[in-house]
Amino acid sequence: MSLIKRYHNRKLYDTASRSYVTLEQIARMVRDGEDVRVVDHESGSDITSLVFMQILLEEQKRVGELFPQVVLLRLLRSGEDTLDALRERLLAAFDPQGFLHHAVRRRIRQGVEQGEISPPEAEKFLRMWFGESPLEESPAELSSSSGKDTLEQLQAQLRALEDELQRLQSSLQTSQTFTAERQSPGESRSKSGGY
Repeated sequence: MSLIKRYHNRKLYDTASRSYVTLEQIARMVRDGEDVRVVDHESGSDITSLVFMQILLEEQKRVGELFPQVVLLRLLRSGEDTLDALRERLLAAFDPQGFLHHAVRRRIRQGVEQGEISPPEAEKFLRMWFGESPLEESPAELSSSSGKDTLEQLQAQLRALEDELQRLQSSLQTSQTFTAERQSPGESRSKSGGY
């Protein structure tokens, strides 16, 4: 993986070749299949997406209408929700396995946060479906694969996982109702002096 550092003067420095590079050279590296990571020299923050967007904007200038004006106008007017939805759709289109993996992890985390499932159950599901257990996002998601069979398998696994989460939620609600019903008669007996 090539590590590119961006300095405060906006110059881009390739640490592997020990030379300055242009956006066009970075685009060529990416097109050649090379993994590229761009970090801000001062803060160390990852700005790869920002640089890739700059590359796309430069291509917009050179090629002409890479993104139709009406699309850009609607994106700007629609706000952040539409941009989030667009980001999700692009991720699903270009990395379906990573998208499903991310969606399952997010749903499991929500289930834990909302008390629908316990952390040990969540870890059990993650281990069962992905061979891993931490609930935090791992930096290396599953390697991307574009096969139709893989996507269908992951979709089936996601549906099965959602069904299991629903079953657990129903079981939890039933358990809570049962516990509440058992406590109610005991409370009335102790109040009436039955015990």
